[in-house]
Amino acid sequence: MRLNKIAVAAVAVALVVGMTACGGSSSTASSVASSAAASSEAASSEAASEVEAQSAEYTVYNTTGTIVTELYLYDAGSEDKGENLAGEGLADGDSLVITRDVDADKQADVVYVLEFVTEDGAAQSFDTLHYEVAPLSLKSVDAAAGATAVAFEAPQN
Repeated sequence: MRLNKIAVAAVAVALVVGMTACGGSSSTASSVASSAAASSEAASSEAASEVEAQSAEYTVYNTTGTIVTELYLYDAGSEDKGENLAGEGLADGDSLVITRDVDADKQADVVYVLEFVTEDGAAQSFDTLHYEVAPLSLKSVDAAAGATAVAFEAPQN
């Protein structure tokens, strides 16, 4: 995006210099420069809106060996976990997609907690999930021992 702005500015300067050297009027050169600047701003706005359109998307796979009865994705530090995303339960081997939308200028600062509880009452969480598109395989307590409660990969079939 910066190179685009630099290229547009360079073209505008070249046109202004060319118009002045050839005896063109300064109002024409000024008009060309204004037009180039407007094009640069339009390209900049278009690129910014593309960034805003990006959503975080987590495909959550239950690889715990049992039913996940509770599943939450919430802002780190929040008291409110929100809705139980497991609904009536997420069976072993099943998956679901969780999507979140945040303004582009705030995406870099987002940190989520992914928390889940299995049918046998085992509760686990991963508390440093960032705004991204990622597969997440939920692990059983035994599989998570010494590591994290999730793996950033889809299960192998």
